[in-house]
Amino acid sequence: MSFLEVKNVISGYGKIPILHEINLHVNQGEMVGIIGSNGAGKTTLMHTISGLLPLMSGSITFQGKRIDQLPPSDIARMGLGYVPQRKNVFAELTVLENLEMGAYTLKKQKEKINEMLETFPRLKERIGQKAGTLSGGERQMLALASALIVNPKFLLLDEPITGLAPQIIQGLIDMIVEIRDKGTTVIWVVEENPKEVLKHADRVYLMDSGIIKMERTGKQFLEEENLEELFLGH
Repeated sequence: MSFLEVKNVISGYGKIPILHEINLHVNQGEMVGIIGSNGAGKTTLMHTISGLLPLMSGSITFQGKRIDQLPPSDIARMGLGYVPQRKNVFAELTVLENLEMGAYTLKKQKEKINEMLETFPRLKERIGQKAGTLSGGERQMLALASALIVNPKFLLLDEPITGLAPQIIQGLIDMIVEIRDKGTTVIWVVEENPKEVLKHADRVYLMDSGIIKMERTGKQFLEEENLEELFLGH
């Protein structure tokens, strides 16, 4: 049984479908990449899996249980964390307050907050700073820490390195790979640095116009001579 299974999913905004009969699965411990051009439906897929968008039809199961009728809070409590590309921190709250918000359901809040500060030393240096004043890389670290603080079994990452400075990107890639290696299953929506990211991916789905066009291993995609065209959804 797959850890996560998306079956015949149609979803969108209002009455307008964006995803058309999407089928994909993720096994426990995998890192699965989602690639495709802008407008391919990648973020809509993340919103749908995390419960932010209702299904028009189809089903989503996580650990063998249907989650497509559950509110996002219940899905998160089951161990599925989501780090969106934008608006992924509370800008008016400090770094510490953001972490406290992430840990509010935990019994040992201080212990977990300290663990995240040790994992992300830069955040420790910015502990009293408002999140809205952090650099792009620091905000991504805070968003990751806020998601990881509850020990999620599964992490949805929507373009976590897009727009970041080159010197920050490799560090974040290494950090996410380490998170996977420690047992957290990952779906990674890939937009930038595909060659560096896909070499760590067990499997990759290519999306185009709201459908899955192709499924291959990360290595197979990297061996494609026309990788750039595939990455753009052509």
